[in-house]
Order: sequence, then structure tokens, then C-alpha cells
Amino acid sequence: MPLQGIAGAVLMDPQTVDFILPGGPRLRAQLESSCPALDYYNGFYLKPGEDGMICADRDAIHARSGGECEITRFKKLIPRR
Repeated sequence: MPLQGIAGAVLMDPQTVDFILPGGPRLRAQLESSCPALDYYNGFYLKPGEDGMICADRDAIHARSGGECEITRFKKLIPRR
């Protein structure tokens, strides 16, 4: 997923972050383990690889407090009808 394709992010729980894409769709990132540090300073950031992409099993979400949590997988969220 290209970093510039992310319009926003929401911390759903200590192990899940939803990325909001332009136009409203969401992509859920599952983290390797519980990561309570993400909510400690009310924020987190992403550091893409040299290719500008955010990838599961390679990249991590970084807490402003200094910790990091590896992204293990992504799941596209589809609203129920």
C-alpha cells in the first residue's frame, strides 16, 4: 500500500489500526502483538520503506513514545449490506 494513499488512521484497539483511504474505504492493519504504547501519547506514525510502500511482515507502526509494532497483515473492510 503506498503511504500517500492513506487519508487518515484510527486506533481501534491495542492490536488493530484502521487506515482510511481516499473516498472512505478502510484497510485494517493487524499488529504482531498488543501495542498499548500507540495510545500513550495520543498518536503514532508510519515510516515507509525506500519504495514508499507500507507492507505487512516488513514495516511497523511507531509510537510517539519510542516503541514500535510490526504490521503482520492487512484486511480490506467491506461494509455489510
